[in-house]
Amino acid sequence: MLSFKRMRLMDRYVGGFLCRCFDVFNSLERRLKPRSKEEPLQLQKILVMKYFGMGSLILASPMVRALRQRYPSARIDLLTIEQNCIVAQILPIFDHTYVVNTRSLSSVTVSMTKALRQIRQNRYDAVVDAEFFSRLSSLVAYFTRARYSVGFYLPEIWRGNFLTHRVHFNSYRHAILAFMALAKSLGANTDDFCVEPITIPESTNSKVRASLQEMGVQPEQRLVCVNVNTGPLSPERRWPEEHFVSLIRMVLWEYRHATVLLVGAGSDVPLVTRLHNLFGSEERKRIFNVAGKFNLLELSGLLKLSSVLITNDSGPLHLAESLQVPTVSFFGPETPLLYGPTGNNHVVFYKGIYCSPCLNIQNQKEAPCNGNNICMKLITANEVFPAVRMLLDGVPTTSPFRVSFDVSVKELLTDYRSADTLPAASSEVPVRAVPRGAGHS
Repeated sequence: MLSFKRMRLMDRYVGGFLCRCFDVFNSLERRLKPRSKEEPLQLQKILVMKYFGMGSLILASPMVRALRQRYPSARIDLLTIEQNCIVAQILPIFDHTYVVNTRSLSSVTVSMTKALRQIRQNRYDAVVDAEFFSRLSSLVAYFTRARYSVGFYLPEIWRGNFLTHRVHFNSYRHAILAFMALAKSLGANTDDFCVEPITIPESTNSKVRASLQEMGVQPEQRLVCVNVNTGPLSPERRWPEEHFVSLIRMVLWEYRHATVLLVGAGSDVPLVTRLHNLFGSEERKRIFNVAGKFNLLELSGLLKLSSVLITNDSGPLHLAESLQVPTVSFFGPETPLLYGPTGNNHVVFYKGIYCSPCLNIQNQKEAPCNGNNICMKLITANEVFPAVRMLLDGVPTTSPFRVSFDVSVKELLTDYRSADTLPAASSEVPVRAVPRGAGHS
């Protein structure tokens, strides 16, 4: 499997070089092509591209739903990497998924070439590039030859001039709103910002229950799922394992009928096993290492059976959010203002020290502390446990990091290019000064 670090380097250097090369062809093509008359958008086929981040794909679901409401007869497909295939299946919003295999450089080349051949044969009207900073993603959007191409514009990261609809990326707004701005550029607008609920077959739920009983977990026991990993992108997002150990011991001591399940993918097994071994033999009778034993679909069924998920900033957090499962999550290198859960019954811990958050589009999500994540170490088990107790006891709570509604829903996605945001001036009402960034372009 190609490491994220290697893919990041390839995108920076190879992607940057290729963008410059093909930008020349694109400029010549635009000069030679006669300008067509502006017509209302009539989209029958839309391709969404989102490669990295299972959680980001879930956060993009309101955008896809808005596009489907605006173009109800349109076919909306997805181009993503193989790790996200199951997420695409259980999110009932895509008609078809094209898959890129990331096991090696050759597999990426072969699978992407095959996908692009099929995409060009299908002749999409619009392609929505939902990646924040990938240069290669911008290039792929160009290769689809769709009539309209929508994506984020970041002057700090040059990605070529391939977009027909540039969308300003605001690094101070929640990712859901950023994705919704892409939809709005294609004429789709909505006041529904909730992530799409995922669907789990009943056969999967039955299989999960049977697997738990085989492990010795009884149906009457309360399940507390704990995710100690973050995936390959910035391991500095992990809460220290000794803090997890302390918190789990508090849960087991106070809730005698609770069982803790340490979840994770197959690649997480070494990390989860190391943490599991920190507990004594008696404690391990109520703490089960299930990393690698459930696939992503089964993990969703497992989360659905759980009373709460305790997790780092990672994909399972957003899986739980889409399942309406209460969560306790930890942020530091990344900010919950962009990626935190947005509904009720989610408690977020975030210290916000001077160097936090440090991950952003400009540094391509590389933390400068090289593992010395003080922002995470400062969050203690003693301050977290009352929140876990509150959720286990069924006390309603609201996340302090919801999608920000500083203005009315109608005006929320207004930006400086909007032509109809200012009230008409009259002789009776004086025209007020408009804050910078809210007027005409």
